Amino acid sequence: MSSMAFDGEAPETDDEEEVCEKVTNRKETPRKQPSLVDKKLEKQWTQAAIETINVCQKRSVNQEKTMQKVTESAADCFTSMQNVAAKLNVVHTNVTRLEDSVADLLEASQLLPDKFPSLQLNIPEFL
Repeated sequence: MSSMAFDGEAPETDDEEEVCEKVTNRKETPRKQPSLVDKKLEKQWTQAAIETINVCQKRSVNQEKTMQKVTESAADCFTSMQNVAAKLNVVHTNVTRLEDSVADLLEASQLLPDKFPSLQLNIPEFL
């Protein structure tokens, strides 16, 4: 390709030929079969991992039990708080009724006369 540059224009750089290198992939060499040492080493590491997992599980048993107890205690505490809230609502209702009753009694006491006439009642005596 040829490129022409006009006055005031920069020559284009896209017209250059691209250089491609041929990349050759190396053939992977077939792996040798694992040797006896590799198998023993793998077995030892596997056994070590299994033992480590077992030890960690045994160590975490107490923490798991404690966490379960804490969770149960928290649930019981929440239930108790809900029960207390319900009882407080009942108490509030009863106190409100009591206040209304006391107010009614005060209002009714205003209607009673200040002095009562003395009445002599003859109550027969039973022998």
